[in-house]
Amino acid sequence: MLVAGMPSIRVNEFSYEYAWWGSGEEKAPILLLHEAVGHAKGWGEFPRRLAEATDRRVYAYSRLGWGESEALQTPLSAGYLEHEALDVLPLLRSALRLEKVILLGFQEGGSIALIHAGAASMPVEGVVALSPLLFVDDALRLEVRKLYKRGLPDSLNSTTSDPDRTFQQWATLWSGPAFVKWQMDDFARGVTCPALGLRGENDSFTTSAHLERLAGLVKHLELVTLSGCRHAPHIEKPAAVVTAVSAFVRALE
Repeated sequence: MLVAGMPSIRVNEFSYEYAWWGSGEEKAPILLLHEAVGHAKGWGEFPRRLAEATDRRVYAYSRLGWGESEALQTPLSAGYLEHEALDVLPLLRSALRLEKVILLGFQEGGSIALIHAGAASMPVEGVVALSPLLFVDDALRLEVRKLYKRGLPDSLNSTTSDPDRTFQQWATLWSGPAFVKWQMDDFARGVTCPALGLRGENDSFTTSAHLERLAGLVKHLELVTLSGCRHAPHIEKPAAVVTAVSAFVRALE
């Protein structure tokens, strides 16, 4: 079950909201890393279903600028994903006492998970990457521009103190010149734990080229493509994702 009240935890003097589901404390928990324009509550019923299926505790948190975590104090920089993976996540894991962990990230959350695991500064038992971003291509930049034109999703309008500013900074980075050459090949090569990559076959945001790149970089990788699915497998095909992730997790035991 979800801990009532969406508790918060302080990391680097900033307050982050987080939540957890399930029990299974004797096993390595699963830590969820949300997408670019998302937050802990955006996972919906998926964490509960995953906790029940795997008999493991599942955690989620909101990055600064999203959900009920503190607003950004400085503008997003081109290295913000690396900062989250290498500086924030280790401290957050320590604060939550997550010595052992399985990381599950969606979109740029998948990128953060792979960067963190590839740096090998803390143990990671496995990585699940849903529609991960490995580099910047024309298709990705086009989808970012489309999303920016539509504006901030309604689900985020009543969360942080200034979500619109965070959204504008994110869209400007990904569609502008600062991110044109961004990629994370070196970190992906450093991933030595088992990994699972999932993608919807009709995903126009994260093209198949991203998982193809990942397959050439990560040694112990299983790939799953979900038919009739677009960008958010855990929302559009939750049963299939829970089944795939549960099988992956059981193989780690």
